[in-house]
Amino acid sequence: MPEYWVKISESEDEDIHRHHYLITAPNENDAKKSALMFMEHFIDDDENPEKIENGFMFYNKAIVVKLESIKPTTKEKFKDFLLKIHTIDMT
Repeated sequence: MPEYWVKISESEDEDIHRHHYLITAPNENDAKKSALMFMEHFIDDDENPEKIENGFMFYNKAIVVKLESIKPTTKEKFKDFLLKIHTIDMT
């Protein structure tokens, strides 16, 4: 089954945090559905997020979580990316 690299942005005031996830799904449409289901519960304490295009707003619009992109990938490419951003090279 294909894998998809999902990029999600979380913004609060002027702070933006980007999150990266790997989703396995039969096609890109199902990957998007899965991502949106996950995002609806992104902030556990808010039981009624407001649905917006490609995302949700939490805490009376204080936090916006949006699906930025979905692209086909492989587990290997995704792992390489994670290693790259989480590795400190002191050489």
